[in-house]
Amino acid sequence: MKAKSKTWFVAGMAFAVAFVAKSDIATPSVSNVTMTQGETSRKVTVTYTLSDAPAIITLDVLTNGVSIGQENVWSLAGDVNKVVQNGSDTKAITWHPDKSWPDHKFGAGVVSAKVTAWAVNDPPMYLAVNLLQTGDVKYYTCAEAVPGGVTNNIYKTGSILMRRIYAKGIPWLMGSAGNEVGHMAREIQHEVTLTNDYYVGVYELTQKQWYYVTGESNRAFFNNTADWAERPIENVSFAMLRMNNYDNNTVQTAYAYPAEPYSGSFLGLLRTKSGGLKFDMPSVAQWEYACRAGNGDGKWGDGSLILATEAEDANLNGLGRYKRNGGSNGAQGVAAADGGTSKVGTYRSSDWGLYDMHGNVYEFCLDGWDASNGYGAGILISRMCIRKGASYADDPFACRSAFYTSADLNVCYPAVGIRLAITLQ
Repeated sequence: MKAKSKTWFVAGMAFAVAFVAKSDIATPSVSNVTMTQGETSRKVTVTYTLSDAPAIITLDVLTNGVSIGQENVWSLAGDVNKVVQNGSDTKAITWHPDKSWPDHKFGAGVVSAKVTAWAVNDPPMYLAVNLLQTGDVKYYTCAEAVPGGVTNNIYKTGSILMRRIYAKGIPWLMGSAGNEVGHMAREIQHEVTLTNDYYVGVYELTQKQWYYVTGESNRAFFNNTADWAERPIENVSFAMLRMNNYDNNTVQTAYAYPAEPYSGSFLGLLRTKSGGLKFDMPSVAQWEYACRAGNGDGKWGDGSLILATEAEDANLNGLGRYKRNGGSNGAQGVAAADGGTSKVGTYRSSDWGLYDMHGNVYEFCLDGWDASNGYGAGILISRMCIRKGASYADDPFACRSAFYTSADLNVCYPAVGIRLAITLQ
Protein backbone atom coordinates (compact mmCIF):
# COMPACT_ATOMS: atom_id res chain seq x y z
CA MET A 1 0.00 0.00 0.00
CA LYS A 2 1.36 3.40 -0.92
CA ALA A 3 2.30 5.61 2.04
CA LYS A 4 0.00 8.54 2.80
CA SER A 5 0.80 11.60 4.87
CA LYS A 6 -0.80 14.40 6.80
CA THR A 7 0.89 17.56 8.09
CA TRP A 8 -0.07 19.91 10.89
CA PHE A 9 1.58 22.26 13.41
CA VAL A 10 2.01 21.77 17.15
CA ALA A 11 3.79 24.24 19.45
CA GLY A 12 5.34 26.01 16.49
CA MET A 13 6.90 22.81 15.13
CA ALA A 14 5.96 21.16 11.82
CA PHE A 15 5.03 17.46 12.05
CA ALA A 16 4.38 15.11 9.14
CA VAL A 17 2.71 11.76 9.68
CA ALA A 18 3.05 8.78 7.35
CA PHE A 19 1.36 5.45 7.65
CA VAL A 20 2.01 2.23 5.77
CA ALA A 21 0.27 -1.13 5.58
CA LYS A 22 2.79 -3.89 4.85
CA SER A 23 1.63 -7.23 3.51
CA ASP A 24 0.63 -8.95 0.33
CA ILE A 25 -1.40 -11.47 2.32
CA ALA A 26 -3.71 -9.46 4.57
CA THR A 27 -4.67 -5.80 4.29
CA PRO A 28 -4.71 -4.00 7.64
CA SER A 29 -5.30 -0.29 7.14
CA VAL A 30 -4.09 2.65 9.23
CA SER A 31 -5.85 6.03 9.16
CA ASN A 32 -6.60 9.14 11.23
CA VAL A 33 -3.00 9.49 12.35
CA THR A 34 -2.09 12.37 14.65
CA MET A 35 1.14 13.36 16.35
CA THR A 36 1.54 15.80 19.22
CA GLN A 37 4.21 16.82 21.68
CA GLY A 38 3.64 18.20 25.15
CA GLU A 39 4.34 21.91 25.52
CA THR A 40 6.35 21.47 28.73
CA SER A 41 7.68 17.95 28.18
CA ARG A 42 9.30 16.10 25.34
CA LYS A 43 6.79 13.23 25.43
CA VAL A 44 5.34 12.56 21.99
CA THR A 45 1.93 10.99 21.47
CA VAL A 46 0.93 9.33 18.21
CA THR A 47 -2.67 8.20 17.65
CA TYR A 48 -4.16 6.19 14.80
CA THR A 49 -7.07 3.96 13.80
CA LEU A 50 -6.53 0.38 12.62
CA SER A 51 -9.12 -1.08 10.26
CA ASP A 52 -9.82 -4.28 8.27
CA ALA A 53 -7.54 -6.71 10.13
CA PRO A 54 -5.43 -7.07 13.27
CA ALA A 55 -1.82 -6.06 12.73
CA ILE A 56 1.58 -5.76 14.35
CA ILE A 57 2.27 -2.04 14.66
CA THR A 58 5.73 -0.49 14.52
CA LEU A 59 6.84 3.13 14.66
CA ASP A 60 9.72 5.03 13.12
CA VAL A 61 10.51 8.73 13.52
CA LEU A 62 12.00 10.80 10.71
CA THR A 63 13.41 14.30 10.44
CA ASN A 64 13.13 15.83 6.99
CA GLY A 65 12.24 12.41 5.66
CA VAL A 66 15.26 10.60 7.14
CA SER A 67 14.97 8.14 10.02
CA ILE A 68 16.61 9.22 13.26
CA GLY A 69 17.62 5.57 13.63
CA GLN A 70 15.54 2.80 15.14
CA GLU A 71 17.98 2.57 18.05
CA ASN A 72 16.64 5.97 19.13
CA VAL A 73 12.95 5.00 19.12
CA TRP A 74 12.89 2.17 21.63
CA SER A 75 11.26 3.99 24.60
CA LEU A 76 7.73 3.28 23.35
CA ALA A 77 4.52 2.31 25.11
CA GLY A 78 0.91 1.70 24.15
CA ASP A 79 -0.42 0.17 20.95
CA VAL A 80 2.93 -0.52 19.31
CA ASN A 81 5.43 -3.38 18.82
CA LYS A 82 2.66 -5.93 19.40
CA VAL A 83 -0.46 -7.38 17.83
CA VAL A 84 -3.16 -4.70 17.88
CA GLN A 85 -6.81 -5.52 17.23
CA ASN A 86 -8.58 -3.55 14.53
CA GLY A 87 -11.66 -1.47 15.30
CA SER A 88 -13.07 2.04 15.31
CA ASP A 89 -11.43 3.02 18.61
CA THR A 90 -8.38 5.27 18.59
CA LYS A 91 -5.03 3.62 19.28
CA ALA A 92 -2.24 5.49 21.02
CA ILE A 93 1.56 5.30 21.15
CA THR A 94 3.74 7.31 23.51
CA TRP A 95 7.40 7.97 22.87
CA HIS A 96 9.88 9.45 25.34
CA PRO A 97 12.69 10.93 23.22
CA ASP A 98 14.40 12.21 26.37
CA LYS A 99 15.09 8.56 27.27
CA SER A 100 16.01 7.01 23.94
CA TRP A 101 17.25 10.10 22.05
CA PRO A 102 18.72 12.37 24.74
CA ASP A 103 20.43 15.66 23.98
CA HIS A 104 18.62 16.00 20.66
CA LYS A 105 16.01 18.49 19.59
CA PHE A 106 13.72 18.36 16.61
CA GLY A 107 14.62 21.89 15.53
CA ALA A 108 12.74 23.65 12.78
CA GLY A 109 12.64 20.72 10.36
CA VAL A 110 9.69 18.48 9.63
CA VAL A 111 9.34 15.58 12.07
CA SER A 112 7.57 12.50 10.71
CA ALA A 113 5.96 9.63 12.58
CA LYS A 114 5.77 6.57 10.34
CA VAL A 115 3.27 3.99 11.59
CA THR A 116 3.56 0.59 9.88
CA ALA A 117 0.96 -2.20 10.06
CA TRP A 118 2.38 -5.69 9.48
CA ALA A 119 0.00 -8.57 8.80
CA VAL A 120 0.15 -11.00 11.72
CA ASN A 121 1.30 -13.77 9.36
CA ASP A 122 4.05 -11.56 7.90
CA PRO A 123 5.70 -10.20 11.07
CA PRO A 124 8.84 -8.06 11.56
CA MET A 125 12.35 -9.46 11.88
CA TYR A 126 12.63 -9.75 15.69
CA LEU A 127 10.28 -11.18 18.30
CA ALA A 128 10.77 -10.99 22.07
CA VAL A 129 8.79 -12.95 24.67
CA ASN A 130 8.78 -11.62 28.23
CA LEU A 131 8.97 -14.66 30.52
CA LEU A 132 7.92 -12.62 33.54
CA GLN A 133 4.49 -11.75 32.17
CA THR A 134 2.23 -14.20 30.35
CA GLY A 135 1.34 -13.16 26.82
CA ASP A 136 3.75 -10.22 26.66
CA VAL A 137 5.12 -10.53 23.12
CA LYS A 138 6.85 -7.68 21.28
CA TYR A 139 8.03 -7.30 17.67
CA TYR A 140 10.83 -5.14 16.27
CA THR A 141 11.80 -4.27 12.71
CA CYS A 142 15.56 -4.74 13.01
CA ALA A 143 18.37 -5.37 15.48
CA GLU A 144 18.72 -1.64 16.09
CA ALA A 145 15.06 -1.39 17.13
CA VAL A 146 15.40 -4.03 19.89
CA PRO A 147 15.37 -2.12 23.20
CA GLY A 148 18.83 -2.14 24.71
CA GLY A 149 20.24 -3.98 21.69
CA VAL A 150 20.24 -7.71 21.01
CA THR A 151 23.23 -8.29 23.31
CA ASN A 152 21.36 -6.96 26.36
CA ASN A 153 21.41 -9.55 29.14
CA ILE A 154 17.62 -9.41 29.45
CA TYR A 155 17.42 -11.51 26.27
CA LYS A 156 19.54 -14.18 27.95
CA THR A 157 17.49 -14.32 31.16
CA GLY A 158 13.99 -12.83 31.48
CA SER A 159 13.14 -12.60 27.79
CA ILE A 160 13.59 -14.85 24.75
CA LEU A 161 14.69 -13.08 21.56
CA MET A 162 13.95 -14.63 18.16
CA ARG A 163 15.13 -13.60 14.69
CA ARG A 164 13.10 -14.17 11.53
CA ILE A 165 14.82 -16.31 8.90
CA TYR A 166 13.65 -15.53 5.38
CA ALA A 167 13.80 -18.97 3.76
CA LYS A 168 10.53 -19.59 1.93
CA GLY A 169 11.05 -20.70 -1.65
CA ILE A 170 14.85 -20.24 -1.63
CA PRO A 171 16.79 -23.27 -2.99
CA TRP A 172 20.03 -24.07 -1.17
CA LEU A 173 22.47 -26.95 -0.76
CA MET A 174 22.24 -28.92 2.48
CA GLY A 175 25.06 -31.24 3.54
CA SER A 176 28.69 -30.78 2.54
CA ALA A 177 30.85 -31.16 -0.53
CA GLY A 178 33.45 -33.92 -0.53
CA ASN A 179 36.31 -31.45 -0.37
CA GLU A 180 35.03 -29.57 2.70
CA VAL A 181 37.43 -29.79 5.63
CA GLY A 182 35.98 -32.40 7.99
CA HIS A 183 33.45 -33.79 5.45
CA MET A 184 31.73 -37.04 6.45
CA ALA A 185 30.20 -39.49 3.98
CA ARG A 186 26.72 -39.25 5.52
CA GLU A 187 26.57 -35.49 4.86
CA ILE A 188 25.09 -36.11 1.42
CA GLN A 189 24.80 -32.83 -0.42
CA HIS A 190 21.31 -32.19 -1.80
CA GLU A 191 19.13 -29.25 -2.75
CA VAL A 192 16.48 -28.17 -0.24
CA THR A 193 13.77 -25.53 -0.51
CA LEU A 194 11.94 -24.68 2.72
CA THR A 195 8.23 -23.90 2.40
CA ASN A 196 7.99 -21.35 5.22
CA ASP A 197 9.91 -18.59 6.88
CA TYR A 198 10.54 -19.13 10.59
CA TYR A 199 11.86 -17.53 13.73
CA VAL A 200 14.90 -18.99 15.45
CA GLY A 201 16.47 -18.11 18.79
CA VAL A 202 19.22 -15.50 18.69
CA TYR A 203 20.74 -17.46 21.58
CA GLU A 204 20.62 -21.00 22.87
CA LEU A 205 18.06 -21.34 25.66
CA THR A 206 19.68 -20.47 28.98
CA GLN A 207 19.36 -21.91 32.45
CA LYS A 208 17.60 -18.78 33.73
CA GLN A 209 15.06 -18.92 30.91
CA TRP A 210 14.44 -22.58 31.73
CA TYR A 211 13.84 -21.57 35.35
CA TYR A 212 11.32 -18.86 34.44
CA VAL A 213 9.33 -21.34 32.34
CA THR A 214 9.50 -24.45 34.54
CA GLY A 215 10.40 -23.17 38.01
CA GLU A 216 13.26 -25.69 38.08
CA SER A 217 16.82 -24.63 38.88
CA ASN A 218 20.19 -26.39 39.11
CA ARG A 219 19.28 -28.92 36.43
CA ALA A 220 22.28 -28.20 34.21
CA PHE A 221 25.66 -29.87 34.59
CA PHE A 222 27.49 -26.53 34.48
CA ASN A 223 25.50 -24.73 37.17
CA ASN A 224 28.05 -22.88 39.28
CA THR A 225 26.57 -20.01 41.30
CA ALA A 226 28.59 -17.21 39.74
CA ASP A 227 27.42 -17.49 36.15
CA TRP A 228 24.84 -20.26 35.73
CA ALA A 229 21.99 -17.97 34.61
CA GLU A 230 23.36 -17.10 31.16
CA ARG A 231 24.94 -20.44 30.40
CA PRO A 232 22.91 -22.70 28.09
CA ILE A 233 20.50 -25.19 29.59
CA GLU A 234 21.71 -28.76 29.11
CA ASN A 235 21.21 -32.08 30.87
CA VAL A 236 17.66 -32.15 29.46
CA SER A 237 16.13 -34.76 27.16
CA PHE A 238 14.05 -34.49 24.01
CA ALA A 239 11.22 -36.13 25.95
CA MET A 240 11.34 -33.45 28.65
CA LEU A 241 11.25 -30.74 26.01
CA ARG A 242 8.31 -32.00 23.97
CA MET A 243 6.72 -35.19 25.33
CA ASN A 244 5.27 -36.52 28.56
CA ASN A 245 7.26 -38.86 30.77
CA TYR A 246 7.41 -42.45 29.60
CA ASP A 247 9.45 -45.55 30.31
CA ASN A 248 12.67 -46.18 28.46
CA ASN A 249 11.42 -49.35 26.76
CA THR A 250 8.46 -47.80 24.95
CA VAL A 251 8.48 -45.23 22.19
CA GLN A 252 5.95 -42.51 23.04
CA THR A 253 4.24 -41.25 19.91
CA ALA A 254 1.32 -39.21 21.26
CA TYR A 255 3.28 -35.96 21.44
CA ALA A 256 5.70 -36.47 18.57
CA TYR A 257 5.80 -33.89 15.79
CA PRO A 258 3.55 -32.86 14.07
CA ALA A 259 1.29 -33.39 17.09
CA GLU A 260 1.19 -30.60 19.68
CA PRO A 261 3.72 -30.89 22.52
CA TYR A 262 2.50 -32.28 25.82
CA SER A 263 0.99 -29.41 27.84
CA GLY A 264 3.28 -30.14 30.79
CA SER A 265 6.47 -30.37 28.74
CA PHE A 266 8.85 -27.44 28.49
CA LEU A 267 7.49 -26.46 25.07
CA GLY A 268 3.91 -26.86 26.27
CA LEU A 269 4.58 -24.57 29.22
CA LEU A 270 6.38 -22.04 27.04
CA ARG A 271 3.51 -21.97 24.53
CA THR A 272 1.13 -21.16 27.38
CA LYS A 273 3.40 -18.48 28.83
CA SER A 274 3.82 -16.82 25.44
CA GLY A 275 0.08 -16.64 24.85
CA GLY A 276 0.01 -19.44 22.29
CA LEU A 277 3.04 -18.93 20.07
CA LYS A 278 3.92 -22.25 18.39
CA PHE A 279 7.37 -22.70 19.89
CA ASP A 280 9.18 -25.89 18.92
CA MET A 281 12.58 -27.26 18.04
CA PRO A 282 13.81 -26.47 14.54
CA SER A 283 13.87 -29.16 11.89
CA VAL A 284 17.32 -30.24 10.76
CA ALA A 285 16.92 -28.24 7.54
CA GLN A 286 15.77 -25.12 9.40
CA TRP A 287 18.68 -25.42 11.79
CA GLU A 288 21.30 -25.89 9.08
CA TYR A 289 19.94 -23.10 6.87
CA ALA A 290 20.04 -20.68 9.81
CA CYS A 291 23.51 -21.83 10.84
CA ARG A 292 24.97 -21.30 7.37
CA ALA A 293 23.68 -17.70 7.33
CA GLY A 294 23.95 -17.58 3.57
CA ASN A 295 27.48 -19.00 3.46
CA GLY A 296 28.31 -22.00 1.32
CA ASP A 297 30.70 -24.94 1.46
CA GLY A 298 33.79 -24.82 3.61
CA LYS A 299 32.77 -21.81 5.69
CA TRP A 300 31.63 -21.00 9.19
CA GLY A 301 28.50 -18.92 9.78
CA ASP A 302 30.42 -15.64 9.62
CA GLY A 303 31.85 -16.45 6.20
CA SER A 304 35.34 -17.36 7.45
CA LEU A 305 37.01 -20.54 6.20
CA ILE A 306 36.92 -23.85 8.08
CA LEU A 307 40.58 -24.54 8.77
CA ALA A 308 40.86 -27.67 10.92
CA THR A 309 39.22 -30.97 11.77
CA GLU A 310 40.78 -32.13 15.06
CA ALA A 311 43.05 -29.23 15.95
CA GLU A 312 42.65 -25.60 16.91
CA ASP A 313 40.83 -23.52 14.29
CA ALA A 314 41.71 -19.82 14.53
CA ASN A 315 38.47 -18.80 12.79
CA LEU A 316 36.30 -20.98 15.03
CA ASN A 317 38.00 -19.53 18.13
CA GLY A 318 36.01 -16.34 17.73
CA LEU A 319 32.65 -18.00 17.03
CA GLY A 320 32.05 -20.38 19.90
CA ARG A 321 33.27 -22.56 22.75
CA TYR A 322 34.75 -25.88 21.63
CA LYS A 323 37.34 -28.40 22.77
CA ARG A 324 40.40 -26.41 21.72
CA ASN A 325 39.59 -22.98 23.23
CA GLY A 326 38.60 -23.85 26.78
CA GLY A 327 35.78 -26.32 26.49
CA SER A 328 37.84 -29.33 27.48
CA ASN A 329 38.54 -27.70 30.84
CA GLY A 330 34.95 -28.28 31.94
CA ALA A 331 35.20 -31.58 33.79
CA GLN A 332 33.25 -30.53 36.88
CA GLY A 333 29.59 -29.70 37.35
CA VAL A 334 30.55 -26.41 38.94
CA ALA A 335 33.17 -25.47 36.35
CA ALA A 336 34.07 -21.82 36.10
CA ALA A 337 33.04 -19.84 33.04
CA ASP A 338 36.42 -20.40 31.40
CA GLY A 339 35.76 -24.15 31.16
CA GLY A 340 32.93 -26.24 29.80
CA THR A 341 30.10 -24.17 28.34
CA SER A 342 30.36 -20.42 27.97
CA LYS A 343 27.69 -17.84 28.66
CA VAL A 344 25.59 -17.47 25.53
CA GLY A 345 26.68 -14.59 23.34
CA THR A 346 30.26 -14.61 24.64
CA TYR A 347 31.60 -15.05 21.11
CA ARG A 348 30.79 -13.11 17.96
CA SER A 349 27.62 -13.74 15.99
CA SER A 350 27.09 -15.26 12.56
CA ASP A 351 26.33 -13.11 9.54
CA TRP A 352 22.64 -13.36 10.50
CA GLY A 353 23.14 -12.24 14.07
CA LEU A 354 22.86 -15.69 15.68
CA TYR A 355 25.18 -16.69 18.51
CA ASP A 356 26.79 -20.03 19.45
CA MET A 357 25.62 -21.92 16.38
CA HIS A 358 29.06 -23.56 16.36
CA GLY A 359 29.92 -25.26 19.65
CA ASN A 360 28.88 -24.54 23.26
CA VAL A 361 26.11 -27.20 23.31
CA TYR A 362 24.54 -29.46 20.72
CA GLU A 363 20.95 -28.51 19.90
CA PHE A 364 18.05 -30.97 19.54
CA CYS A 365 16.21 -31.03 16.21
CA LEU A 366 12.75 -32.41 15.43
CA ASP A 367 13.90 -35.00 12.90
CA GLY A 368 14.31 -38.66 13.72
CA TRP A 369 17.50 -40.62 13.09
CA ASP A 370 17.75 -43.26 10.37
CA ALA A 371 20.70 -45.57 10.92
CA SER A 372 21.14 -46.03 7.16
CA ASN A 373 21.67 -42.38 6.26
CA GLY A 374 20.85 -40.29 9.32
CA TYR A 375 17.66 -38.80 7.90
CA GLY A 376 14.07 -39.67 7.30
CA ALA A 377 13.07 -42.11 10.05
CA GLY A 378 10.86 -39.62 11.85
CA ILE A 379 10.31 -39.41 15.60
CA LEU A 380 7.23 -41.64 15.37
CA ILE A 381 9.18 -44.78 14.60
CA SER A 382 12.56 -44.05 16.11
CA ARG A 383 13.88 -43.59 19.63
CA MET A 384 16.69 -41.48 18.25
CA CYS A 385 16.58 -37.87 17.10
CA ILE A 386 19.17 -35.65 15.45
CA ARG A 387 21.32 -33.07 17.23
CA LYS A 388 23.44 -30.41 15.55
CA GLY A 389 25.96 -27.69 16.34
CA ALA A 390 28.49 -29.64 18.45
CA SER A 391 29.58 -28.68 21.97
CA TYR A 392 32.30 -27.43 24.27
CA ALA A 393 33.83 -30.94 24.16
CA ASP A 394 34.05 -31.33 20.37
CA ASP A 395 36.67 -30.71 17.72
CA PRO A 396 36.07 -28.36 14.76
CA PHE A 397 34.84 -31.06 12.36
CA ALA A 398 31.72 -31.55 14.52
CA CYS A 399 31.04 -27.81 14.78
CA ARG A 400 30.41 -27.44 11.03
CA SER A 401 26.93 -26.54 9.75
CA ALA A 402 26.55 -29.85 7.91
CA PHE A 403 27.58 -32.16 10.75
CA TYR A 404 24.93 -34.07 12.69
CA THR A 405 24.69 -37.04 14.99
CA SER A 406 22.04 -38.87 17.02
CA ALA A 407 20.60 -38.53 20.52
CA ASP A 408 18.27 -40.82 22.46
CA LEU A 409 14.90 -39.19 23.16
CA ASN A 410 15.05 -40.21 26.82
CA VAL A 411 18.64 -39.38 27.73
CA CYS A 412 19.74 -36.15 29.41
CA TYR A 413 23.13 -35.12 28.00
CA PRO A 414 25.42 -32.55 29.66
CA ALA A 415 26.43 -31.36 26.18
CA VAL A 416 22.98 -31.02 24.53
CA GLY A 417 20.51 -28.16 24.83
CA ILE A 418 17.99 -26.39 22.62
CA ARG A 419 17.59 -23.40 20.31
CA LEU A 420 13.93 -22.50 19.88
CA ALA A 421 12.05 -22.06 16.61
CA ILE A 422 8.62 -20.87 15.45
CA THR A 423 7.51 -21.76 11.93
CA LEU A 424 5.43 -19.06 10.24
CA GLN A 425 2.25 -20.23 8.54
